[in-house]
Amino acid sequence: MISYIECILLSTIILQIKAVKKKPKLNKDFILILGCMIKKDGNLTNLLKGRVDKAIEFRDLQKKETGKDLIFIPSGGKGCDEVISEAQAMKNYLLEKGIKEKNILIEDKSKNTYENIKFSYNIIKKKKDNPNIALSTTNYHIFRVGTIATNQHIPIECVGAKTKTYFWINAFIREFIATIYSEKKKHIIIISLIIIVALIMIIILYLSHII
Repeated sequence: MISYIECILLSTIILQIKAVKKKPKLNKDFILILGCMIKKDGNLTNLLKGRVDKAIEFRDLQKKETGKDLIFIPSGGKGCDEVISEAQAMKNYLLEKGIKEKNILIEDKSKNTYENIKFSYNIIKKKKDNPNIALSTTNYHIFRVGTIATNQHIPIECVGAKTKTYFWINAFIREFIATIYSEKKKHIIIISLIIIVALIMIIILYLSHII
């Protein structure tokens, strides 16, 4: 079982690195920005500001290289201890950065990453068929976000904002645990099979010793 968990950890590290290094195509119609907790005064934390700045950076690069603009979709509901929704806080910041209001559609009902992606995609589908979608989050979050989107059959490509080195390890461990938990049924089945096979082997060895 330890070897099984070690294999999952190693593969997660490899896939996380590949996901972070992958560059999205510059053909996007929308860029979804995942929310996280905001400050008490409604301003963005440095973590969330990094995600919004990364989305703006991607949009500027795409517009420079291809001339194609895109729509920003800041996503995140209002927590019980937040003065406004995370989506509204991000919209305010985007407006301050010179993004036109017509290029911003907010999704302010979601409570977690799964809902961020699902609810935002529902908004996107009403605007365009077969859309090309980018998603901006923090780099340690990219792999799990990708798996969540894939499980919903939603095609996205991610861009990742940098995070502090000292925080990355802690964040990765948290993301690894969350990834394991999201597939808990599958892992329980496999671990149960490992235990059953081990018990059968022990019984066979015990009986062969008796014989």
